[in-house]
Amino acid sequence: MTQPYGQQPGGNNPGGGGFQQQPGGNYPGSGGFQQQPGSGGFPQAPQAPNYQQGYGSMPQAPQEYGGPVTRPGGTTAAAVLAFVQGGITLITSGILMLGLAAIESVRDEAEASAGGIDIGAGLAEAWIVSIVQLIGVGLLIYGGVKLMAGTAGPLFMIAMGLQIVLCIYWMVRGAAPVVPVVLIVMPIVALVLSLGSANKAYVASRTGPPR
Repeated sequence: MTQPYGQQPGGNNPGGGGFQQQPGGNYPGSGGFQQQPGSGGFPQAPQAPNYQQGYGSMPQAPQEYGGPVTRPGGTTAAAVLAFVQGGITLITSGILMLGLAAIESVRDEAEASAGGIDIGAGLAEAWIVSIVQLIGVGLLIYGGVKLMAGTAGPLFMIAMGLQIVLCIYWMVRGAAPVVPVVLIVMPIVALVLSLGSANKAYVASRTGPPR
């Protein structure tokens, strides 16, 4: 009996499909796909590469600007020195103003006792200096607070510089020279601490790297 077209002898395909299943499920030239158990007769698709490992890990930022830095002890010490300097300056400025007010009340008698010398110019200068000192007190307190927060910028240096200038002024004037000599030490030390590398790293962690 003649076999259907293309059917090999001994083929057992129901329905007369005309194709004989090769042993092992391998078809020559088909790329070597094999029927897998439980796959329903279809060749298994190749697996996609696994990109999970190593994905999502970003390179770490430099340590200096990688995140918030704990406030260093030098920064805290500089702020405390600013507060102490501000308190002493406030007390001395108050005493100076009280003395100037007392002299103003008896100005005529004071000029007479001084041999007719006009002390008005000296009083005006002293009043100006006392007002500048009060401004310096405000800068010291505000600059110290901002320094501890890491956002002082040049404000703290201005406050310390003003205190150094005032101390030099009083030393030149010769009025109670021991007091300005003692007071000039604290702003110098505070200024050095604020310019240290530890404080710069702390400021950079709060405001970002310098541009």
